[in-house]
Amino acid sequence: MSRASASSRGWKIAAQLLQFFPLACFLFAAFRRGTPQLEDWLIAFMVGGAAAAIQVVVALALARGGALNRLVLGANAYLAVGGLAALAGQMWLLQALNGLRESGLFLCVVAVGAVTTFGSKAGFVGQEDRSGRSRTMRYSLGLLALAALAAVPSFCLRGQLLYSAVIPLTLLSIAQRWLAGRLQRA
Repeated sequence: MSRASASSRGWKIAAQLLQFFPLACFLFAAFRRGTPQLEDWLIAFMVGGAAAAIQVVVALALARGGALNRLVLGANAYLAVGGLAALAGQMWLLQALNGLRESGLFLCVVAVGAVTTFGSKAGFVGQEDRSGRSRTMRYSLGLLALAALAAVPSFCLRGQLLYSAVIPLTLLSIAQRWLAGRLQRA
């Protein structure tokens, strides 16, 4: 492997990891003192929402017309909604997000998935089919169904971060990358 190729691969890995920076900021702010209290959630949503807004702006600037990761957009939408609710003092919305817990994130992912499935050429998968739009739509609808399905254990297992967020989001990310790869190889 050439030095330029290794460097390029390193930047791609770093860019992938940076996509989850806003979520990491949110979790750190929420759990920095143990079990989060109301004040911790307010601060976490403000910090996470600000980091999400910055991350989306930077990603748009660097994407150069390419599709942004739809799962990350969903997570950033969740953080932005919570951050705006915290800034605006909309306690009813923050209480709803608190009741939903991790499943609120998946509801935002489903919303982003629905909008991108029907509103962009790359769909929810984030990869346009080189041979035509039909496979992108089918794959996006399948990924949208998986995202909705992931919301179920996320809601039922609220508070158990590993089972309600980490595992479903990881499996959804693997499915998205696999489907995008299939479209890219076509």
